[in-house]
Amino acid sequence: MSNRYSVGQMNQLGDGLEAADYSVNEVTKLRNPDLLMQIKLVLEGNAAIVRHCLKLALDKPFNPTEFIGEEWTIWRGPSDGNGLEGKEDCVTEPEVVDFDEILIETYHLQGDETSVHGEEKMKRARASKNRQLGGRAFLALWNNWKACKAVGKPEDSILEKLRRANKIGNIIYFFGFTLRDGIGSRVALYLIFSGKCWGWVYDWLGKPWPDDISTACLSVVED
Repeated sequence: MSNRYSVGQMNQLGDGLEAADYSVNEVTKLRNPDLLMQIKLVLEGNAAIVRHCLKLALDKPFNPTEFIGEEWTIWRGPSDGNGLEGKEDCVTEPEVVDFDEILIETYHLQGDETSVHGEEKMKRARASKNRQLGGRAFLALWNNWKACKAVGKPEDSILEKLRRANKIGNIIYFFGFTLRDGIGSRVALYLIFSGKCWGWVYDWLGKPWPDDISTACLSVVED
């Protein structure tokens, strides 16, 4: 008789969860009584394995004036305009995002390129088959992180669950919307993990962006 038990054979897996194997030796090495009891229940068929819910409602619009400060707005019109006239430069976002379905896009380099201009990087990102995340997604993730941190459970935040599962790195760019700062420059926002906390930063699109594996934009597969 095999001394390995397939989780898929133990019980029906939660949606999207991949099967994993546990050996008897591995199980007996565990020191957490609660975890041991949970595994025992699964082995006996008295409990199911379900994945963490990584869904967030994008129910609040991003207001750069309130979030950053006066004179900050969503960029309007073409990239070579003044940013004050025309349609807002932002993608249409869904009402809810399941962040379990994220993809990470990096580089956006072509051929022998070692860097790419910020505007070209954004252009290539938006031309991909993936849906770039915008201001609502940024705000939803940020507010979720702050709420979990405020109650002393930052590990329960969507950002931390994604980072600890190695689904994202320490930096997430949001190329689904462009900001206009107080001097009329085009700016992209990103979330960054540093030390033990997440924070937000912005970067100027009017410069070359280096080939850096830590810089990634968060995308969602389109239906």
